[in-house]
Amino acid sequence: MKPLSALYYIKENRMRSLIVIFMFMFTTLLYMAGNYVASVYYYWDRYMEYTDKMLLVNGLSTDEDYEDFNSFYEDLLADDLLTVMPRTPQGSTGLSWTCTMGFDMGNASMVFETPEDLKTAFETFGIDADLSDVSDGTVCISSALAAQYGLKKGDEISSAQIPGFVGRYPIAAILDDNSYIVFYVRGGEYEGSPVRLNVLGNGISGMELYDHLTEIKGDRKVDISEPSREAIHKQFEPFNLIFGVGIVILTLILAMIVGSVLSGQFMARRYEFGVFRAIGLSRREVYFKIFRELAAMDMIAVAAGGALVFISSFLLNELYYIPDGKYLPYYSETGLYAFLASNLIVMIPTFLLKGREMAKCDVTEF
Repeated sequence: MKPLSALYYIKENRMRSLIVIFMFMFTTLLYMAGNYVASVYYYWDRYMEYTDKMLLVNGLSTDEDYEDFNSFYEDLLADDLLTVMPRTPQGSTGLSWTCTMGFDMGNASMVFETPEDLKTAFETFGIDADLSDVSDGTVCISSALAAQYGLKKGDEISSAQIPGFVGRYPIAAILDDNSYIVFYVRGGEYEGSPVRLNVLGNGISGMELYDHLTEIKGDRKVDISEPSREAIHKQFEPFNLIFGVGIVILTLILAMIVGSVLSGQFMARRYEFGVFRAIGLSRREVYFKIFRELAAMDMIAVAAGGALVFISSFLLNELYYIPDGKYLPYYSETGLYAFLASNLIVMIPTFLLKGREMAKCDVTEF
């Protein structure tokens, strides 16, 4: 193994290298921190997906005798791209949930007039479930939401079991769709509103569905709910900002610590680089040697840290989070960006500063 190779230095200076590798591993922990932040969105994923496919339409009180609404309704029925559910009941309370980061969130619900409307919506949403017991006055919830409350099929949800919940509803189905939504079939005594509709898109969704309904509406006095995706993302913008600032602060602290540790190590190597310069290595070659060493240690750190993060996430999910109706993602763009940003902020200044310092070493000074 040649003395100029990166692995030669790592092999011959194991303890020094392990210290640097250990410091670089902290950047992979920021990947896991980013996954925790992204897990907050996990609980809203299905809700955003479903509200992309189904929008709510309401008549406005300024619409005299609801003439605009009724004509709009007739146009919707004539459109092959839409499935219309008339007389949608007013919304009802949902169940809050505790997210992976430990704080309460939620109250997402969808309300339908009849079991047939619910089944039609589930077909559009892609939810495969046994709905044979669904009837007026029942609800469907996911297995994850049921796990958080210790509920099972046939149990009744009411204020007696869950403070703040309105009404009494037996659970007709437990869904395996990873949503945190309470799906109501009101029916019966809860007569739906004649000026309130659920509209499903047949092959169109999201803003395309919203724009299509808006085009049909024209200047008529009708309210069309927008997909919830943008609103939910806006609510979490302050949360993401706080996380981003925290990442920058932690990374700068880590960069200073790594720089301090490496300063001592490279100070002891001034003689080594002075000799390299004396035997003809150029400044560029010195820079490249330091880069290879740091990159090799960084890759080892990333591999070891990545394995640690994956194993830790797996154990947390299987032993704690999933049985409690929660989930920590193994991958997220937030985690990836946090890792890349922190790793580069630590690596680049370290390489440039130490490379410049060692490239100036002169054997005649010793």
